[in-house]
Amino acid sequence: MLLSENNDLLVQILGGMLPSVVLNRVLEGNPRLDKYDLANILLGECDLLDSKILSVVWNWKSVRSNRGVSDEVFDEMVLAHMRLAGYRV
Repeated sequence: MLLSENNDLLVQILGGMLPSVVLNRVLEGNPRLDKYDLANILLGECDLLDSKILSVVWNWKSVRSNRGVSDEVFDEMVLAHMRLAGYRV
């Protein structure tokens, strides 16, 4: 996945894909990105979210890290933040 293809992250999540699946695909497709880059991409695309989402992404055990919260916990947290921000997920 090219960086230019990231503009549909929100569409994919709103369409029912789990955030962990969508964001892991971004990391797998862009070896130069880390979770800090990914958090900023997500925050930039989901403009209703506030900066609290950054620490959720940073503390996630993605395909690039050995430690952090599981995909299941991460998905619950991201979706909860999105609902609070007004997204219908």
